[in-house]
This record gives sequence, structure tokens and C-alpha cells, in this order.
Amino acid sequence: MTARPTPVAPLRASPAAAAVVLILALVSGACASSTPTPVASAPGGTAGASAPAAGGPAPSATPWPGDVVEAVVILGKADAQIQAAGADLGAAAAYQDLQAMWGAADGLATLLDRLQTQVPRIKGYAVTAPAAAAYEKALPDMLAGAKAVRDSIKSGDAAGLTAGSEQLATGLEEYQDARRLIGPLVDQALLMQKLLLK
Repeated sequence: MTARPTPVAPLRASPAAAAVVLILALVSGACASSTPTPVASAPGGTAGASAPAAGGPAPSATPWPGDVVEAVVILGKADAQIQAAGADLGAAAAYQDLQAMWGAADGLATLLDRLQTQVPRIKGYAVTAPAAAAYEKALPDMLAGAKAVRDSIKSGDAAGLTAGSEQLATGLEEYQDARRLIGPLVDQALLMQKLLLK
């Protein structure tokens, strides 16, 4: 017997598995259809123009604290990893590959644990506080859902897998607000990061 989870036959064949396929397909589709953060685009992108709600002072006008700059860049770069994990979960669910689903959910849970430590760094700064609030709303559901998917696969709990998938889907829907707010902030943070390094 290995420490890695093995697909559980009753779970694979259950109606819950079919529900998870649909839920996670919707989750991965929601991630893929959203506007990517500017970190994933070429330098000098125009993402700031697409989300005026997060507008703040230009880097040359009011430099941000170094901690805020670093945390914004980390959160922005993590967006691509979150999208990739959602796509991996959706693909694994479509094939009812529970071992691949476990791996994707475990990786996502680990990433989200790390991201939670970055949010307090941007919460106390006025320009980035709205993004922090959006992350604080989304991350708990995302993290709890990813852990529930992972743990339910390991224990063969079909009801837990369905509930975890639904919670993860809820969190990822909430995360779209965080993505919208962090995008233009990342553009500014990257410019400030260059200024700090000079």
C-alpha cells in the first residue's frame, strides 16, 4: 500500500462523480474565460484601462511600500497557477481520473495556503485594500474546497467530494473580483519594482 491516494471504485462509479465532472468543468471554464491578469501579458499591457475601479496613483506620483509591491506581484503571478490548477481539475474530472484530481487539488491547496500570507501585506494600504478584501472573501472557500476535494478523494467520500467541488466553484467565482482588482495593480507594482531596483 502506498501513501499516494488510489482511485476508489465506488466513488468513480457514483452519481457524485458525474456531478463533480460538471462542477469542475464549469470551474475550469470560468477561469479560462476570465480576463487574465497583466502578469501573463507582455510588459506594457493595457490591463489598467480595463479595470478602472482599482485605479490608484501612478508609480511616479506615490511610490508604494516595498512590502506592498512585492505582495501584489506575488498575488498577480499566482493567478496563472490558479487558472492552471482549475484547468487540471476540470480535465481530470472529465476523465474521472481521481488520482489526477487529487494531485491538482493538493497543489491548489498548497498554493492557496501560501497566498493567504500575502493578503495581510496589502490590506493596510489604501490603494490595495479593495483587492485584499476580495481575496479575503474568495480564498477561504477556494482553500476549504480544494482541501475537501483532496481529502474526500483520499477517503472515498463521494458526498464530501461533491460538497468540496461546489465550495471550490463558489470560491473561484468570488475570486473573479480579486482578479479584476489585482490586474491593474500588478501593472503598477511591476513598474515600481523596477524603480526600487534602480
